[in-house]
Amino acid sequence: MLEDTLTEVETEATVQPLNVDVYAFRVGDIVLFAHAWGRGSDPKTKQGKIEVPKKESDVPIHFQLHDLTEPKVKLSFYSDACDSIWVDTAECPTEAGHGGQIEYGSSGGNSLKVTDLNSVKCTLHFALRFDGDPLGDGPPYEYDPEIRNGGSF
Repeated sequence: MLEDTLTEVETEATVQPLNVDVYAFRVGDIVLFAHAWGRGSDPKTKQGKIEVPKKESDVPIHFQLHDLTEPKVKLSFYSDACDSIWVDTAECPTEAGHGGQIEYGSSGGNSLKVTDLNSVKCTLHFALRFDGDPLGDGPPYEYDPEIRNGGSF
């Protein structure tokens, strides 16, 4: 019993944040996005679906926006995290929500911090949402990658 509790505490203490770099580019009146992600200080980065390992809970996810648009669109995350990330477990979200898995943290400027509860195995469809100068269909400007939760059990 005590060993199980110590193992849980050790696991929680070693959960490193997932760092997601989001890159914005401009092609005419269209803003395009891409991302790369990695774990803590690991120099290896990945592309595509963000994977949260099984048996981890309360995983911090730190999004960092790199606005490479030229001419600049002056993109930024909204000041309220619930406006900066919409989440749904069924499909790409069309309205605000946390999908039962995301706890909102801080947001604004080039940074968004959330916590993934990772309590069930599922795919989180999410839309990162950005404010900026009017161009084409924006703002808001949206980017919609996925998070694959392994579940904490």
